[in-house]
Amino acid sequence: MTAETAHATSAALSAADELLWRRFSAVLATVPATLDEQLRATSGLNHFQYTMLDALSHQEGRRLQLAQLAKAHDASLSRLSHSITRLEAAGYVERTTCDHDRRANWAVLTDKGADVVERTREGYTRIIRETLLNRVPADQRESLAALLTALLPAAVADECSSLDADLEAQLDV
Repeated sequence: MTAETAHATSAALSAADELLWRRFSAVLATVPATLDEQLRATSGLNHFQYTMLDALSHQEGRRLQLAQLAKAHDASLSRLSHSITRLEAAGYVERTTCDHDRRANWAVLTDKGADVVERTREGYTRIIRETLLNRVPADQRESLAALLTALLPAAVADECSSLDADLEAQLDV
């Protein structure tokens, strides 16, 4: 590390950098709570639970390994397991043992779970529009998506890309 690099990394933030960080922190602090509140009102689910069900609804056979779900949402297996247990109790998912790896488990979306995703989708789409899409100009969305992907830990970004292959294919058309 050169003296110049050391100074740049230890120097105080510029006003512009501090403002960017404060806005980023404000988004992190307020958006998740808003999403949870709005989703609970429409479906009884929190955002994390809904995204789990929605992710399953887009997969072949409506199933994913729990480890894949956890990695894609940067969640610990403990947090995921707790949420899956609640979703199982509601009848929205079933946990099954993986055929080729007895240590792994699948989360499988039930018909009841698919129904709640479908009933909630319109309200969730409204939330997405109000929270993000109506506020970001269309010509900036692709670059914002790339920026948000760059902010993710590499393993999470990779798993998201894997789960988002259906959308990537549609964008290439």
